[in-house]
This record gives sequence, structure tokens and C-alpha cells, in this order.
Amino acid sequence: MKTFFSIMYLTLNASLKEKISIGIIMANGEDIKFKISDTKLSIVKQLIPIQNYSFLKSYFKNLNNDLNFGFDNNNLLNLKKDFTQNWVNEKYFSYLHRYSNNIIKFSEPREIDVNFDETTFLKLYKSYIFNNDEEIITKKPKEDIVKIVRTKLYSKIKSKVNLDVDVRPSDFKELISPVNVNFIGENGQIVAGQTIDFSKRYVDLERDLTKYISFTKAVDYEKGGGHYFLVGNEPKKSLGQKNHSIWKHIYESNIVDYIPLSETDKIKDYIDLKGVHPYFEKQD
Repeated sequence: MKTFFSIMYLTLNASLKEKISIGIIMANGEDIKFKISDTKLSIVKQLIPIQNYSFLKSYFKNLNNDLNFGFDNNNLLNLKKDFTQNWVNEKYFSYLHRYSNNIIKFSEPREIDVNFDETTFLKLYKSYIFNNDEEIITKKPKEDIVKIVRTKLYSKIKSKVNLDVDVRPSDFKELISPVNVNFIGENGQIVAGQTIDFSKRYVDLERDLTKYISFTKAVDYEKGGGHYFLVGNEPKKSLGQKNHSIWKHIYESNIVDYIPLSETDKIKDYIDLKGVHPYFEKQD
């Protein structure tokens, strides 16, 4: 029985005839395989009107439901045996090619002399749709900078500071709202530190920095000064100019003692050298 496939395209700009391949369907008159690139779909979200994107999500969901797809371990969508006969018929895809809507278009079906199996299907998918889905799925998760600091630093300073403390307006009257700091101690002045991920969303980065800086100002007002560490890494400029600019400002300022993630032992050495001890009484 002959095998054929059809490419699904999304229209980006109808007037300019711009389109992008988004998925592939392969059938042989009895069975069918179908796969959409979630990676491309997420990218397209930024390029098309929101109503079009909502239509696409609904369309693919309905297509899945109508054809009664079942998922296998390779994230391929394989039709069960009671599917509508149209979707295994080459003539039906010719019809879709001629009369598809302005958002989703099907290519004219192409007959190929190959086995109808997952290996062949994935080769077609990688050739015509996207070749890096597996790499993206298995990509190493982003490192949690706060977790790294806790692992590398906390055990070295835990006897001399309070760790992961919610500092409240009742502790420093100039504080407007509670602020969580990684550690706080004193040696005649407050010694505190916070870890900031400069690669996070700018609005979240700005919020976290504002809260920590407001804490330092409240301490300065009440205690006459302090030593404030800020642990972070320079963000890639590709993540956004705002993120890099705010990092540069912190790096060059005298508000905090900026420490790169790879140099947290400098904090431990300072705490040892300056005789820092916990600011809050520790519970037994």
C-alpha cells in the first residue's frame, strides 16, 4: 500500500505569502502518523495576532479529539483503528491543499516509496519540520543560583550568621515590607548577603533588587551603616539590554559588595576575619 505525506504550514503574512512549516502527517490508506512542533508553535506565538494563536491551539486540540489520537512514548500521535477514513485518504489531503483556511495550509500530498514506520516518519519530520526537538527536550536545566550558593557557602558560615531570614519592619522600622535575605550577622555593624539571578525576567529582577536595596537603606538609617554582599553572575547581553545594564550598575556601584558566584569563599573569609556572629538569637 502506497505511503504519502503532507506538510502543515502556518501563515505568518498572507499578503506577503510568508509561511512556516509546523507539522507533518503521514498515511498509507490504513494508518496515520501526525506530529506538531511545539517549539515552532511557541516561537510563532510572538509573530502572529493573539486571536490567531488561540485559533491554532483550539484547532490542534480539536484535531486531536476528532481523530481520537493516542500518545506513545516518542510523543508521536498515532490514530486508533476507529478513526475517520478521510484522514488516511490521499485525495482528502489534495482537497485540504486546495481549500484550507488562511491560517493553516496543507501541502499537496507527496507519495513516497518507503516503509510506513516511526523511523521513516521521524526522518521526514526532521527534514521538513524541525530537527532539534529532542535536543531542546533534553537540554540541561538552568542552574538555580540560589541553590548553588546554599550548597557552596551555607555550611561554611552557618555557625556565624542567621540563614534565610525574613527581616520584618519590626526588626528595622524603616522597612516597608518583609525582605528575605540569605544571611545576616553583625560585628558592630550589620553584615548581610543576598543572591540575585540577573538572567530572570526584568520585572522580577527589578523587584528583587529593589527589596534588597530597601533593606540596606533601612539598616543604614537605623544602625548607621553595614556591609552588604550581593552574589550574582553577569547576564548574557542576548537576554536583554536592561538586565545587563542593571547588572553593570550593581557591579560598579558602592551600594553593595558584588561577589561573582565562583568567588563566594570571599564572603566566608570576610565573616571569619571580621568576627561576625548571628544577629538574631538562634533557637536550640
